[in-house]
Amino acid sequence: MAVTRAGLVYGVGALRAAARGDRMVWAVHRAALAHGIVPVVPVSVIAEGFRTEARGDRIQDLLDGSETEVMGADRARRVGELAVKASTTDLVAASVAETAARRNCAVVASRQNALGTAAGLLGHKLVLHAV
Repeated sequence: MAVTRAGLVYGVGALRAAARGDRMVWAVHRAALAHGIVPVVPVSVIAEGFRTEARGDRIQDLLDGSETEVMGADRARRVGELAVKASTTDLVAASVAETAARRNCAVVASRQNALGTAAGLLGHKLVLHAV
C-alpha cells in the first residue's frame, strides 16, 4: 500500500542538486508547484545550502517557489532532543525529519540514515526521494 503525504520538504541535498542544475530536482519542484504543492524548506537547510554551494542564484530560484519554515525556541528544543535520541550531530537532518513528520510530508534529500532514524523515532514512515 502506498503512503500518501500532504506535501514536500526539501533537505540540503535538494538544494545542492538544484545548485548543480539537477533535472530531477527541478522536475519534482515544477510538478509540485503545478499540483498546488508548495515545498517547505526549514531555515536550517537554507543556511547549510548557502554555506556549501557556490550557485546561490539557483538555490534562490528554488526557494522563490517554496515556503521557508522558521525555527523558534520550542521547535529548536524539539529538534535538539530528536538529534540526541537519534544519536546524530546532524541538526539539519533532524530539523527536516521533524518538519516532515509534523506536516506529514515526503522529503527530497540526501542524508538517508540520519533522516530515517529521526523520522522513525517520531513514528513517521519516511517517503524519501534521494538525490
